[in-house]
Amino acid sequence: MSAKFGFDMEDTSEFSELMKQLDEPKKVVIPEFIANDIKYHKKHGYTLLGALGSTFDQRLESDVYCWFFADDGSVKKYINAWNNGYEVKKEPKYYVQIKGFDDFIDLKYVNYRTSDNTFGLDSKLESSNIKAAFTKSWLKDNWSEYDVYNNAGLLEFEEVEDD
Repeated sequence: MSAKFGFDMEDTSEFSELMKQLDEPKKVVIPEFIANDIKYHKKHGYTLLGALGSTFDQRLESDVYCWFFADDGSVKKYINAWNNGYEVKKEPKYYVQIKGFDDFIDLKYVNYRTSDNTFGLDSKLESSNIKAAFTKSWLKDNWSEYDVYNNAGLLEFEEVEDD
């Protein structure tokens, strides 16, 4: 029997561990903004039905609302995440260039200065008060001109390699 299943029947601890894994539902992978939505609703005492209802009652196309309709399985994934836990899909970070600047200069990357909350152009180098790598959602939420440049096709995104 041990040769057939790959573990010693005399030691049932390994068998018990494998059985536990069968009972544990697999955690779904969801975007960070969906995880934040679930955390918010649970923190404020919502039930699952209440959380879903608040999203559909908004009558606005929020990110969560749009995510629900982007894929047939999204609502089911939300319910599964609510009930069984989830893993957050890490959103990629990018260096962002604005097209049209001379390719021979290195000061063409969007930067964010944390000391005075302003955007400008500089290099890809970051420091304690300069941020040069962004997620698209962070830029959209914090840079008022993001949609103007992006919709005009003037942004180039260079994915940052994982550390």
